Amino acid sequence: RNERRLRVHSVQADQQRMNATRRVSTMSAYSVHEIRTGTSGVAREYVSPQGKVFAVFYHGPFLGEGNQLLASYAQRIAPALQSVHKGQHRGGPVTVQLPSLVYHLSGHMRSYTVRAYLPGSVPQGVNLEELQ
Repeated sequence: RNERRLRVHSVQADQQRMNATRRVSTMSAYSVHEIRTGTSGVAREYVSPQGKVFAVFYHGPFLGEGNQLLASYAQRIAPALQSVHKGQHRGGPVTVQLPSLVYHLSGHMRSYTVRAYLPGSVPQGVNLEELQ
């Protein structure tokens, strides 16, 4: 099975697929790859020193853009999302907690926010509340 893994090279693929610009900032425990899409979306992918994406944040007009950042993890949350509001996001927050992934969706049409992270991959000392 050829799943796209959440690695630093997947960030580059996201940038190309979204026809976006990318800026990288380096912090002490991780780097932030900020992608600005042509549709006014902003995505931030948080990468550990080992090159693994451990969290993503997306704010923009299209929910699909945000969920595409999750790579193969999107398939893991799909069943849980289908059970919420019969698969239709009708506003209000939605949280899915799996052993390997925490996913939070909020917003409304043309203004979605997606926050997701891999609890087992967050570098020591990183405060998830600061990642936006």
